[in-house]
Amino acid sequence: MKDFWKKQIEKKWKLVFLAPMDWYWDSAYRQAMKRISPDIICVSEFYSADWLVHSKLLADSVLPHTESENPLIIQIFWKDPEMFAQAAKIISNPKYNIAWIDINMWCPAKKVVRSWHGSCLLINEQTAFAIVKAMNEATHLPISVKTRLSFDWNQDLINFVKWLEAAWASLVTIHGRTAKQAYTWKADFTNIYELKKHVSIPVICNWDIMNYDDGMKKVQNLDWIMIGRWSFGNPWCFLAGEYHPTLSELLDQMEFHALKLVETKWEKKWNLEIRKHLVQYLKFFPGVKAYRKRLVTTDSFENTQNILNDVREEYKQHLDKKPGLGELDFLKDSVEKKED
Repeated sequence: MKDFWKKQIEKKWKLVFLAPMDWYWDSAYRQAMKRISPDIICVSEFYSADWLVHSKLLADSVLPHTESENPLIIQIFWKDPEMFAQAAKIISNPKYNIAWIDINMWCPAKKVVRSWHGSCLLINEQTAFAIVKAMNEATHLPISVKTRLSFDWNQDLINFVKWLEAAWASLVTIHGRTAKQAYTWKADFTNIYELKKHVSIPVICNWDIMNYDDGMKKVQNLDWIMIGRWSFGNPWCFLAGEYHPTLSELLDQMEFHALKLVETKWEKKWNLEIRKHLVQYLKFFPGVKAYRKRLVTTDSFENTQNILNDVREEYKQHLDKKPGLGELDFLKDSVEKKED
């Protein structure tokens, strides 16, 4: 099992991963992405190892998933090797059917760094190595790490990853910024390309990758790519050829995503979460402003269906048009007059 990645490299195709993002990449989101792009590999939202160990309720709510999400990576964060090891044992329970475990050494959030979690492990190297070693001893699942170029440019990425490899990390993903840069500045993959020359484990590049075609231009000597925020409202970004969906496809996908949230979340939580996704799907649709208020205040699946059906009815002559290619731009004048 732990040589999984080497076997994938031998197949010589470029895998695409859905990057982990807290409060977004839940089961419904993963199912929505894989409905359009079934070959992607999903990384979960990141969970606290401490919470997983001390809350069976949390483990039983976030680790179970549908068959369509396989193979699923679970990402966890914390700072104590023993707690990581205990969490790894829980995640490894066959009933959860998790493919492998990823360690969060990349998150730059101040509250995370202040607690010595996430990207702070870049300046606590011995702890980072001890975490990987402890987890490998605790589970049969492969262990991978997601990290950054450095914390503040005062760390050596190559040596850091070589030590992770020595501690039996089987794969590493590099976010193309430092922790101090957080989410500002443009991603720089130069040091990641150099890193790959010095390690034998697979290396994935992440950030500022807009779609599959963009990723294939940037991957160079690296093994695979990871896409995150560019998938908002656009599960088609994982497909080769920069696919642009029709208005009908967008509406069907929105309905599917809403349904999966209903199936996986309790009603109040569903109400809050579906709203942030709906407008994203229609961001290129000229009529979205006319429906925005209804989309961001929807309070039931039935209400969401009614909104989507109203769009279908009003634009029934244009359902085969592709908003992303500007094929509905001719509607802007009429839409703006209606809004006025």
